[in-house]
Formats: sequence, structure tokens, C-alpha cells
Amino acid sequence: MKLKLTLFFATVSLLVWASCEQAINPIPEGVLTFDQDTVKFDSIFTTLLTPSERLIVSNKENNDIAVERVWLENGDQSEFMMIVDGIQANDVSDLVIAEDDSMHIFVNLKSKERDGYAQEYINFQVGDDIQRVLVQAWIVDAYFLTARLQQEDDFLNLDPGSFFFRQDTVLTPEKPIIMDGPIFIPEGVTVRVEPGTEIFYTPYRFGVKDSNGLPTFGFYSWLIVGGTLIAGGTAEQPITFTSSRLQDTLFKENPAQWRGIRFLPSSTDNLLRHTRIKNALIGVEVDSLSLNLFPKVTIQNTHIRNMGVHGVVGVGVAPAGAIANGPPSILMENSIVSSCKLHTVYILGGGKYNFYNSTFANYSIRRFSRRTPQLRISNWFSFDGITAEQIESFTQFTNCIVWGSEEDEVVLDTLPGAPYDLLNFDHSIVRVGEEFQPFLAPHLTNTLNLDPLFADFFTRNYRLREESPAIDAGINFPPGSTGYDDDFRGKMDSLRIGTFDIGAYEFIP
Repeated sequence: MKLKLTLFFATVSLLVWASCEQAINPIPEGVLTFDQDTVKFDSIFTTLLTPSERLIVSNKENNDIAVERVWLENGDQSEFMMIVDGIQANDVSDLVIAEDDSMHIFVNLKSKERDGYAQEYINFQVGDDIQRVLVQAWIVDAYFLTARLQQEDDFLNLDPGSFFFRQDTVLTPEKPIIMDGPIFIPEGVTVRVEPGTEIFYTPYRFGVKDSNGLPTFGFYSWLIVGGTLIAGGTAEQPITFTSSRLQDTLFKENPAQWRGIRFLPSSTDNLLRHTRIKNALIGVEVDSLSLNLFPKVTIQNTHIRNMGVHGVVGVGVAPAGAIANGPPSILMENSIVSSCKLHTVYILGGGKYNFYNSTFANYSIRRFSRRTPQLRISNWFSFDGITAEQIESFTQFTNCIVWGSEEDEVVLDTLPGAPYDLLNFDHSIVRVGEEFQPFLAPHLTNTLNLDPLFADFFTRNYRLREESPAIDAGINFPPGSTGYDDDFRGKMDSLRIGTFDIGAYEFIP
């Protein structure tokens, strides 16, 4: 199985630690102070190397302290690993902490424990006294699906022995599933994901070599669908696709930790319902038109967020006359796409796409910044990188919110004299500045340019406030939709009552 090399991303990580100032006349006595009495790891998966946790050891005495020894109680038999004041070892001697200074210790873990605690003590000897700090982690058992790449000229191949779905398969919530590397669903194979299943992707990186033989590293943990993926979650038991690093503060809501989900030209009849797709580079990428009478990918009651590049990408390149009468490549309903570094939706090379009662929200907020309009809609493509060719383009947004922190949140990407076959925002809220208003105006029908008044976009809460202009501003059961009567939550207590509200959430007092 071969994967054409088309795009790769490079990531560089930097670890900086502090070192102690060396004292002149330390003494072997005194009490060390620790910033925590237990170094705790969030839940981690068996056999995966964790990110580092830090312990700060301080000297608050009135003299410099000679630390005779710092060691893990189980020594080289320990599953934990330490970096002590810049020295990578599980047993370090003859250290000094100056008065009012500190020492930093970084701890990692790679455990074979399954559904249990892994723990260890870090011991500190000062003179005849020994102080201890507990290190503890809860290890979660999981199913591992692993694939690895190798490069041959301009192609990336799967290493022999790599996992891919060879036959129709059902994934269940019995245990978390770790996808480590590029996992393929080949043409003709259907993978069904049951409600409540959690699928995690490792930050597997592979160095693609350029013409000089130098590697450029990019993320290659992703799900590549040539057949069919049916991920049918429920409101009570959604399905999760996310990164494998679970630390709350550093990784749980950070973008660009795995590659994403890509649907190949051969893929058909895909469903993402009540799913949560987080922390990737591109959340969902749909390549080419539907091959039958049904949408290629149906996305319902789904939240796609925290993407390092794009939330949803549609590549609709097709010969003239192939698009107008066919089904959409992407049918999205009652869904949310938010917090994407570039675009929440990027339509490349035309195609056909229908979006109903969905919220596209992109803000520059704490630890997340952006500088581009979130919707980019293109009706051309360059096959040779030099000349551009117009492609048929049919894109419909109905009862949708497109709002964020940029003055213009939609950019039209078209060739001079080559208008869109159809581009329409109907009964929607779209943020557009005065300068760009004349260009977008022909594509707006009964559309508002007013702040939708989300409950709290800082905390990514896109429910509507009571005074929101989106309330009762939509149209009921939009033509072309599947006829839903509830909102993003998909529950009986979140039915769309009376006139539909705009966006993924119906306002319910």
C-alpha cells in the first residue's frame, strides 16, 4: 500500500531546564522544600512514554546545602526515568543547592502496568537525613494499532507488518484504542465505531527525505479511509477521536498533536454522528466527489476543534457537468467547528457542499491565536502548479453562524471572470467588514452581520444568550437537509421549537 507524498508538517520541540548555582562552601545538613508532595501524572496509556512532569526542589535555609545523593528507590529497575539538574540518570550524587536557589527534576514514565497505579519514590539524602517524594501515575490499558512508514523515492510505503483493516471491523468501547501511525481502511472495507468508543492518536513522526537526503519531520498518525467509516455515536455516548497525551494543562486542548481523518477518492457512505474530533492538524479532509447517490461524508451533531491548520477541508476537483446533479461531498448538520489556526472550512477546487444549522467559531483567545478569515471558498485548481483551471462549485450554508475575532471571516477565492456556480449563505449570521461587503453581498440571502452573542466564547461555549439575534431567525427544516428536529445536543430536551434558531444550538431558557 502506497501513500503519495503531498504534504508534511515539521515540528520542533525544545526542553529547557534550570541548573543550580554552584556554591563554594556547602554543608551537609538542612531541610529541602518541594513544590509538591506527590508528582502526579494524569491518566496515561500502557507502554507509551509520557511527557515530563517537573519537581522543583528548593533550599530555603540560610546556607548552601550539599545533597549527597538523589535517586529513584527502585534504581534501574524502575519504570520511571529522571533528569536531575540536567543529568539524565536514576541515581545522581554530589549536588549542591545554593541558599535561596532551587533544582529542577524532570520525570518520565513508560509502564507495562495495565489498569493500575505505577508509583515510585524519589529519595534525597542530605547528611544522615533522607527525604522522599512520591511519584504516581494511573496506567490505562488499551488496544494498540500500530503502523510505520518507509520512504522509497517520492513515495511513502507501509513497513511490512504494519496494521491496517483487512476486513469489515467493529470497534467497541471496551477499551481505549490507540492508533499509532497511519492506519488505513482500504477500499471495500467498512469499519463501524460503536457509541462511547474512544480513539487516541500518538504523535508519531516520520522524517521525509528531500532531494538532498535530509529529513523533514511531520506527524503521520492519522486515519486514512479508502473504504467506509461509520462512527455512529449518541448524545449520551459520543465517539471521540483525539490525541493520546491527556495532561490537562499542556496537551488536553492543544492543536496539532496528530494528523487527522482523510477520506480518499474511493471512499463512500461515511458517517460521523455525535463525534468529537480534537487536537489534530486537519480534522476532516474529504477528497473528491461522491461516487453514488449519497453524500460522501455525512457529519451530524459533531464538534471539530483545536486544529493546527484546518477544521474541514473539501477537495472537489471534477470534470465539468459531474457536480451539479449529484449529492454533496460533505453534508454537515447541527455541528460545530471551532479553534482552528487557519480555516474552520477550506474548500479547495470547487465541489458540492451543504451546511445546515452549524456554528463556525474562531477566536484569538488564551493560548490560541489566529490571523486569517476562517472560511476560504475556492472554485479553481492548478494541476501543474502554473496554470489555473476553473472547477464547478456549489456551496450552501443555511441557518449557519460564521463568526470570530477577525473583521472579515469569509474570503472568496475565485478567478477573474469565473463566478461560482452556486455560493449562498441563507438565513445565516456572517461576519464581514465594510470593505469586503460588496463582494460577498451577492451571496447573502436574509443574512445578518451581527454578533451572535455566544454564552462565552472564551471557554468555547457557543450556546446563545437570551438576547442573541440568532434566536428565531432561521428557517424550519431547511431544504436539502435530512429533516432533523433537534439541535447539536440531540436530546429530547433540546428540540427546535417554533422557528429554528441559527447555529448549532437552539436557545432553551
